[in-house]
Amino acid sequence: MMYYLVFALVLLTPLAMLITGLAWRLRPPRRQGRGFAYRTAMTEKNEAVWAFAHRHISKLWIRLGLMLTLVVSLLMIFLSQHYLSFFLWVIGGEMVFLCLSAFLVDGLVKSSFDQEGNPISKP
Repeated sequence: MMYYLVFALVLLTPLAMLITGLAWRLRPPRRQGRGFAYRTAMTEKNEAVWAFAHRHISKLWIRLGLMLTLVVSLLMIFLSQHYLSFFLWVIGGEMVFLCLSAFLVDGLVKSSFDQEGNPISKP
């Protein structure tokens, strides 16, 4: 019974990333809304930056969500005898991917837009 609870716990983060990525892909959050969204000082500049950031983080979270769900599921199945000794490491690894994705999108936004939120023309 405990095994299934831990299995469900380690799948929370990747499934949340996948569901949020799919939801934002279909309908990005409103910029003026108070709900869950990828908010940084840069994404608040204008609608173009906001849409760009959410388009890219949704793609990344869909891919990461699928990959992490598959990898974590396989780890839990193949290492089911030792799941208690590594499940916190798995959750920690998922958090690293979640945070890293925010840094990657922030870097992409900063390389694509100037400080005022205007697109940077690339030669």
